[in-house]
Amino acid sequence: MDAPKKIVIAGAGLVGSLLAVALKKRGHDVYLFEKREDIRLKNRGAGRSINLIITAKGIRPLQQLGLWDKVKTITSPVAGRLMHSTEGELAYQPYGKDKTECNHSVSRGELNCLLNDEAEKAGVKILFNSTLKRLDLDKKIATFENGESYSYDLLFGADGTNSATRQAMISTLGSKSEYKVEPFGTDYKEMTMPSLNGKYAMDEHSLHIWPRGNHMLMGLPNRDGSFTMTLYMPKEWFDKFKAPGAFEEYFRKYYADAVALMPDFVKDYEDNAQGNLGIVRMNPWVYGDQIALLGDACHAMVPFFGQGMNSGFSDVQFLLDQMNTHLDDYETIMKNYNEFQKPSGDAMADMSLENFTEMCDKVGDAKFLLRKKVENKLEKTFPSEFRSRYGLVTYTLIPYHLVKEVGMIQDKVLDSLCENLTDPEDVNLDHAHKLIQEQIVPWFTKKALSPTRFKF
Repeated sequence: MDAPKKIVIAGAGLVGSLLAVALKKRGHDVYLFEKREDIRLKNRGAGRSINLIITAKGIRPLQQLGLWDKVKTITSPVAGRLMHSTEGELAYQPYGKDKTECNHSVSRGELNCLLNDEAEKAGVKILFNSTLKRLDLDKKIATFENGESYSYDLLFGADGTNSATRQAMISTLGSKSEYKVEPFGTDYKEMTMPSLNGKYAMDEHSLHIWPRGNHMLMGLPNRDGSFTMTLYMPKEWFDKFKAPGAFEEYFRKYYADAVALMPDFVKDYEDNAQGNLGIVRMNPWVYGDQIALLGDACHAMVPFFGQGMNSGFSDVQFLLDQMNTHLDDYETIMKNYNEFQKPSGDAMADMSLENFTEMCDKVGDAKFLLRKKVENKLEKTFPSEFRSRYGLVTYTLIPYHLVKEVGMIQDKVLDSLCENLTDPEDVNLDHAHKLIQEQIVPWFTKKALSPTRFKF
C-alpha cells in the first residue's frame, strides 16, 4: 500500500462515493464534500434522474470492493430492447450473445444512497451543503462557501457537469487547458408507468423504446413493478407544448399504446423538471501530481449507450490499478490516467451520440433490424472471434477507444455481408468467417486482446 494521504473529494455522487470507499480502504484519510443536501434524508428513489444501467466496467470495481452483491439486490435485469412502432407492433432485440448476458437497471437515487452509506461505514467523513468555492493549487488548500478550508495531499473532482474543481483548474492552467461544452439540443422529462395490479404492465426484462425519428419514449423497469419512463424531444418542443392540451395531443398521437398504461402522463409532464443533455470535453484531466477529474466533470456524455456511470467507475478502477502499480509515484499515476482514460472517455462520448440516432430512428428500420440479426448470428456462430460493438462496450473491459476503433472495421464487414441481403438466415457464413479472419482477428491480435477477454 502507498503511504496514507489526506484526500479531498468534491462530489458525493456515484463516482465520488465509490472513489471515497476505495481510497478509505487503502488507508487514506478521506473527506467527501457535496454541494447538495443529504439525498438519504428524502425518498431514496426520488429526484430527477434517468434510470441507469450497470454493465461490466461498472461491475468490476464494485466486485473488487465487495459491493456488487449489495448493489445487485437493488437492480432489475434487462436482457434486450423491445421496440414499439406507431401501430403498436413489437420488435425484440437481445443485448447479449446468449441469456447469460444482461444489463442491470437501477435507480440513480437508490444507488447513490447505498454508496453514501458504504462510504460512511468505511469511515469516510461526508460534508453535505458544502460547495467548493476556491482552490489554492500552490498551497493545496480547498475552501468552501461556508468559509471552511481544508488542506489536502490529493484532490479528486467528481463534482459533475458543472464542476467547480474543473473551473479552478481552467483558471490556473489558462491557455494550457482545453474545455468545451457541446449542447445536444434534445431535452428530457422523466415520467412513470405504475405497476398494474402489483405486476409489470410490460415485459420487465426489456428496455422499451418508442422510436419516432428525432424524439422517443424510453422505459426501464424498477423493482416495485413500475417503469421509469423518459421522454426525449427537441428542446424547442417543450415551449411549443405549453399551450393547453398540446402535449396530451402529441403524446396520444405518437405513444398510443403507452397512454393506457400511464394514467398520469400529463401530470408527470407538467410537474417534473425538464432535464438537458450535452457533452463535456476537457484536457487535461489532471493538474500535476495533486488533482484529477473523474466522471461527468471531464467527460459528461448523453445517456444513449448507458455508459455514463460505467465510464466514471472505470476512471476509479484505472486510478486504483495505477496506485497498486506505482504506489506513491503520483506524477506517473496522474500522467498515465490522463493519457489512457481521456481517449477512452472521448470515444464513449462519441459513441453515445451515435447511439441516439440508433435508438430514436434506426431501431424501427427493417434494414437495421436485419443487420442486427446478422450481427447476432455472427456472435453465436464465431464466439471466440466476433463480438458486436455493443457487446464489447457492455460486456467486456476492453477500453472504449479501442472498441470504437474495431467497431469501424466491423461496420465494413457487416456492410459487405448485408448488401442485397433480405433474410438474415441467408447470410454466407463461410464468407463471413473469411472476412472476420482477414479484417477483425488481426486487429485483436495486434492489440493483444480477445473479443471474449474480460480483462485488459
